[in-house]
Amino acid sequence: MSTRSEHRVVVIGAGYAGILAANRVQASLTAAEGRRVRVAMVNPRTDFIERVRLHEVAAGVRTSAAIPLDDMLHDRIEIVLGTVLRIDAPARVLSVATSGGITSEPYDTLVYAVGSTAALGVPGADEFAHLLSNADGAETARLALATGPDGQRIVVVGGGATGVEAAAEFAEQHPTASVTLVSRGAVLAHLPAASRKSVLRSLNRLGVKVMEGSGASRVQADAVELLDGTLLPSDVTVWTASFAVPDLARRSGLDVDPIGRLLVDEELRALAYPEIFGAGDAVHPPSSVGSHLRMGCAIAMPLGGHAADNVLAVLRGGSLTKLDVGFSAQCISIGRKRAIIQLLTKADRPRSIRITGRAGALVKEFVCAYLATGSPRRERTRPGSLMLASGPKRMPVDLRN
Repeated sequence: MSTRSEHRVVVIGAGYAGILAANRVQASLTAAEGRRVRVAMVNPRTDFIERVRLHEVAAGVRTSAAIPLDDMLHDRIEIVLGTVLRIDAPARVLSVATSGGITSEPYDTLVYAVGSTAALGVPGADEFAHLLSNADGAETARLALATGPDGQRIVVVGGGATGVEAAAEFAEQHPTASVTLVSRGAVLAHLPAASRKSVLRSLNRLGVKVMEGSGASRVQADAVELLDGTLLPSDVTVWTASFAVPDLARRSGLDVDPIGRLLVDEELRALAYPEIFGAGDAVHPPSSVGSHLRMGCAIAMPLGGHAADNVLAVLRGGSLTKLDVGFSAQCISIGRKRAIIQLLTKADRPRSIRITGRAGALVKEFVCAYLATGSPRRERTRPGSLMLASGPKRMPVDLRN
């Protein structure tokens, strides 16, 4: 429990943003600061999940995407295993469900980094589909594919990057299966036409059937019902269509956007509670600094780093800085031997340059291993080592958020 001489920094969520934020704060503390500041991480499981690897787990390329928290976190960070039920912001106390019952965890500064989950959207998805954005869903998909007969019918719902990666991986690792990728609109619609054609050629080479303009309206035990009423037979349905966020901020009475993301200011502070900082998928910065941002580890990590820098500024009585982060590239694997690296502007608009084929696969693996997983871990000993692109020119503030 906090004392008058101790400042307790608590991070909720051991994802890309949370791990990086906790490590950067702890590793940046001087010896004197370390005597009065305690950093704690609250998370429901004992490991960090490499979400960028979940499609590999589902396909059977690897058995797990989990890394023990002890291998990811600074050894002075206290780990509290449990699920936060509510944030009592006025009292600065968390209600946490642990194996020993519900406990109270006080904080002086809080980092809200709860991440994202699968957004179901249609009836039957939760019951009959494997949710690839979750570790459990990737594992159940792996088991279903590993124990099923030859010639399984695999349907992947969602034409974004995760859907493309999953469909390609399934086709490559299970060559006797029939793999269908169902997309409500065009597959990877945000990419230039030439990049899309390159991806579609690679999917066709692997034998993936692509159905564009055919969104799912219902998932059944043995089929996916499309928007036009067509029943697409499926032995294994994998859901990658969209993302949602936990409702912790909403049920705690904090200001949220329509999908439940914590509303924060340009310094990533919760609107009514400046001692709460937000980072990662579950926060919504104002449009002046965040209109170009989207969910994903490429942005979650710099948000975690920025939140940590501002937490340190609070601890040291310094000035907070406004968020300034942009994009540089999007990396999408197409099986183990191919990938596309689409270069982007800071505002997340595609450039004319892309890297494909084997060279793209090598770049993608470097990004996953060195940046996505390595960056949060390196902050244990090299705080501030994550360096990413600055953001685009500031946009007018959207007064609605």
